[in-house]
Amino acid sequence: MVSSGGCVAVPRRRLSIEDRREELLRACLDVLGSRPWADVSMAEIADAAGVSKPLLYHYFATKSALYLATVEWAADELRAATRPDPSLPPSRRIRVALDAHLDWIDTHALAYRAVIQGGISSDEDVHVIVERSRAEVVDRLAEFYELKHLTAEQRIMCRGWVGFLEAASLDWLTTPTIPKHQLAQLLQTSLESLIPFLRPSGEKYDRSARS
Repeated sequence: MVSSGGCVAVPRRRLSIEDRREELLRACLDVLGSRPWADVSMAEIADAAGVSKPLLYHYFATKSALYLATVEWAADELRAATRPDPSLPPSRRIRVALDAHLDWIDTHALAYRAVIQGGISSDEDVHVIVERSRAEVVDRLAEFYELKHLTAEQRIMCRGWVGFLEAASLDWLTTPTIPKHQLAQLLQTSLESLIPFLRPSGEKYDRSARS
């Protein structure tokens, strides 16, 4: 088909509502972080997704709604990618999850920095999504170390490690001075160093028996 401007129009692929929505979110994620969000237009995102602007507005009534949906979708994607595999030995399980985390942020570096470090993170709705993701990591750590009821001190330590994970990830994305696998090992070692402080008093955690 030839458009009125003489260009060959590419037929739009027929997708389900869910698949089309995911395609739009992926396009937004690719744009997110490339420059200040205020400078990004809906027309640009529609163009990146290969759809018309009216279609984009059909799925997302406002630019803010699109941004929030993209952040939530990205958080879900990262959460799914790093979900521990219960069939693996515990020590291997945490390493696989860390590798998956680094692979994901490496692929979506700009978006990860924009949400975690950028000014957009001050948005209250975005803050809720980010904090929910952080809380889930804390819950995973508690489950991993068999801590049924975290004390205030244990929760602070787990939450502090999540902060270290984010800070180390951001630093590596900005200045990748060590290989990805070395960073994963550093993160795992830092987590294991908390074991003596996370376990209840008098109870030991036998890593060799669980690896």
